[in-house]
Amino acid sequence: MKSSATPRFWKLYEALPVAVQRKADKAYGLWHENPYHPSLHFKKVGRFWSVRVDDNFRAIAEVRDDTAYWLWIGDHGEYELLIARKR
Repeated sequence: MKSSATPRFWKLYEALPVAVQRKADKAYGLWHENPYHPSLHFKKVGRFWSVRVDDNFRAIAEVRDDTAYWLWIGDHGEYELLIARKR
């Protein structure tokens, strides 16, 4: 699967602590090799897809035509609120 990140995603990514950015980079590398690796919890949530960065952070993508368009990354509390609004 291919991927592309939106400018908003990169802005949110850059605002994360460096330690979380590193975890996100590691999760992306794993996702790129195998999107369905069990540790990523890559799953459909409404019309979006969610991936676990770590216990406290998630990223959200929209998947179209075998491409994941990364839209958002942030903490789990914000993730829950965002998903609740988008359903």
